[in-house]
Amino acid sequence: MCAEIKKWGSNRQTGVSASHVEQTLLSAQAIARLLSLPRRIHLLGIGGIGMAGLALLLQKRGHQVSGCDTQENRQTRWLREKGIEVLSGHDLSHLKGIEWVIRTTAVPDDHPEVKNASVPVSRRGEVLPVLLRDRFTIAVSGTHGKTTTASMIAQILDCGYCIGGEVEGFDGVARDGKIMVVEADESDGTVANYHPDIAVITNVEYDHMEHHENAEAVEKCFKKFIQNTSGKIIYCAEDPVATRLCSQNAKAVPYGFQISGFKFQVSLPGRHNQLNAMAAFEVCTQWVQEGEIYQRLAALKPIRRRFEVVFDGEYTVISDYAHHPTEIRALIDTALETLKPTRLFGVFQPHRYTRTLALGSDFPPAFQGVEKLWLVPVYAASEEPLKGGTTEDLLKKFSASEPPEVKSFQTLEMAWKDINHELRRGDVLLIIGAGDIERMTEWVNKGEA
Repeated sequence: MCAEIKKWGSNRQTGVSASHVEQTLLSAQAIARLLSLPRRIHLLGIGGIGMAGLALLLQKRGHQVSGCDTQENRQTRWLREKGIEVLSGHDLSHLKGIEWVIRTTAVPDDHPEVKNASVPVSRRGEVLPVLLRDRFTIAVSGTHGKTTTASMIAQILDCGYCIGGEVEGFDGVARDGKIMVVEADESDGTVANYHPDIAVITNVEYDHMEHHENAEAVEKCFKKFIQNTSGKIIYCAEDPVATRLCSQNAKAVPYGFQISGFKFQVSLPGRHNQLNAMAAFEVCTQWVQEGEIYQRLAALKPIRRRFEVVFDGEYTVISDYAHHPTEIRALIDTALETLKPTRLFGVFQPHRYTRTLALGSDFPPAFQGVEKLWLVPVYAASEEPLKGGTTEDLLKKFSASEPPEVKSFQTLEMAWKDINHELRRGDVLLIIGAGDIERMTEWVNKGEA
């Protein structure tokens, strides 16, 4: 890397004035040097679930960690409990005395705290893979199922983890350990930065259009991930793209219903969770006897917002993170199969204008089996509105003569009020989406259902 960063790495008290290009192109070697000594590190967007996990791991490695976010949430409260300073809002004064800035992908290149930083700036997905180099790393990748599969492995092995979900009984979203199970994220392409000992690929599907131009770009990231893996590559033989990428690799181990020939007893419902359990089983046999794995799979703890029952009375309310048509289809199939509702309702918040535009026609068939569907405005996730990618555009994709019956509302509150008028004994309501639609779960738990 540049001489400035090399000098700063050996004498961190001198500071560094890295150019913007240098900030965003730090090599893995430069990041390793930054990690080699205790630093004062500031995380932009620390309240994001992935950033919160990284903050905890950095603190455990001896760094002085702080961060900022525009919103308070469960993760910011957890970090404060762990002794990590979390500041509200974004203000350049936060950077005084800071030696390194790490940002979430949601913080853009032209953000003032990135442009004006006089210290190195890195992305989360560039730092975490380097931080894991001295750990035995199990990296779980895939368009769907990463969090659930990683949490299964962490529960079976009782090992370290950094995952994108909150598991009942876990102390937060990260824990350091000699063995680490982590999610390798394809959303920003940084899955290609990981060099795991064991890789898991649950599936590969086109998503995250805000970063990837096409399906080929997504596959390119996974090809690099496969190339970087030193040990077993465990892939789902039910997925055609994962099979095409992995099946000819000598280190690859397939899993699937045709491979295993039987179903596991898993405490989490749904066919997709059977597949996730098969992946976890293949990983964990290296450390745990098969019989013990079966027992632990049957006693798995649930993950927040993964088929989470948030209200169970005259009717049932399920909250789920699903935001891609494939995930929504799996959610609805699971609800119909396991809950057998009198009527199945859904309220859906599309996630990102880019995804809604690119996959708009795939959403209506994903909702087959839902009797009534409420749509709310797209959760932007830092994107600007995009013609063809709004909720109004999505509404036009649904047929007026075929189920579900679809209503659209301008706010979550308005939709929730209308939903309450509809719910009857035996109904099941699915709260679907990856944005702030989860606020509805709070209204349920406050007795406002």
